[in-house]
Amino acid sequence: MAIPNSLVPASDADIVHTDSTRPSRRQFLKAAGIGGALVGVAGLGVVSWRASDRGVFAAGTGGAYAAWREWDQGSGPTTLVRAAILAANPHNTQPWRFAISTSAVDIYVDLARNTGAMDPFRREQHIGLGCALENLLIAAQAKGYDPRLTILPNPSNPTLIGHIDLGSGPESNSRLYRAIPKRHTSRAPFDTSHAVAQETLAALDAAVADISGASVLWLTSDAQKRQIGQLIVEGAQAFAADAQQSSDSFRWWRDNWGDVQRYKDGMTLDASGASPLVIALGKILPPLSREQNDQSWIQLTRDQYVKTAAAFGVVVVDDATNALQRTQGGRLYQRLHLVAVTQGLGMQPLNTITERVDREKALGLPARFEAGISSLVPPNVQALMTFRIGYPTVEPPPSPRRPAGDVLTREAS
Repeated sequence: MAIPNSLVPASDADIVHTDSTRPSRRQFLKAAGIGGALVGVAGLGVVSWRASDRGVFAAGTGGAYAAWREWDQGSGPTTLVRAAILAANPHNTQPWRFAISTSAVDIYVDLARNTGAMDPFRREQHIGLGCALENLLIAAQAKGYDPRLTILPNPSNPTLIGHIDLGSGPESNSRLYRAIPKRHTSRAPFDTSHAVAQETLAALDAAVADISGASVLWLTSDAQKRQIGQLIVEGAQAFAADAQQSSDSFRWWRDNWGDVQRYKDGMTLDASGASPLVIALGKILPPLSREQNDQSWIQLTRDQYVKTAAAFGVVVVDDATNALQRTQGGRLYQRLHLVAVTQGLGMQPLNTITERVDREKALGLPARFEAGISSLVPPNVQALMTFRIGYPTVEPPPSPRRPAGDVLTREAS
């Protein structure tokens, strides 16, 4: 996803790879110089007005973020939907609709909320819906239900992704349920001095062992991290060079505070992982072009997301084109992330590889990225999605969310 930020450094010399999220001296001077020039030209009052108008002092507030505060309110199936909508999902498109009754919940794919050439075969949509299902199942158990999930219950209606019967069961206020409102994507630098122990990764494996049809492969050696890191960066570069993928991504960018509050979805500067100073000035300054945004995103991918990763994970399935296995892979990723939160860990999907895999297939191009990721996974499985993991240096911020009332439709079957 492109990050519109003219203040991201233009070369490796501008990056200081430390465990701190503070900008380097050169970054600070560059930002301060731009900020000083802005004040000098426009006047302090104008800058202050623009800062307020662009939400510089209001990150994480307003109706666009109310869902994170109201997630546990009420009772019955609507409360389960409030938990479900806080799940990870592709580019914060929130591609779901829910139908509820007193004894069941249905989750449907919202076909209009797709990312076009970024996800031509709807791989990421199914993953996001699986993430929402996992949140809903955890919430159901916490609220005294015994949920029974059927994925793709109606072959004649592929938009119906899951049906959950809500039987009666004991309440289970588990640590995973309490982690739901704390789970956010971590795009800021990870602590490069703090490795993720093999025992911790083994515990994550154990936590998702009961999810059939999907598993996680950890890439922890320096050689493996270099290989997948380079592939992720090359994926970002190829993505930016593809005008259609880039445009379809840019459509979900919310760089205007009013748009964040109006649409309650998409990607924002606050959640980009840039430093607070860069975020503030990025909001005040005029927005950049799509091409400039892409270059900033490539820079962050190469010099922050990849370089500070403690390890990489690959969710693998037997068949990455299978909707059921994709949905199960989404459930697995969501639970992994919730468990990671309880261990003080952060996670961030980095899916440029698989986005390019599907784009190459859609266009009939040579399978460059499929060959690259296939060399990193066993021959009997396929990569569904990739992500990084590590110990955050700052608490990740929330992303906008549409409220439960906006995604509820007719009564469940």
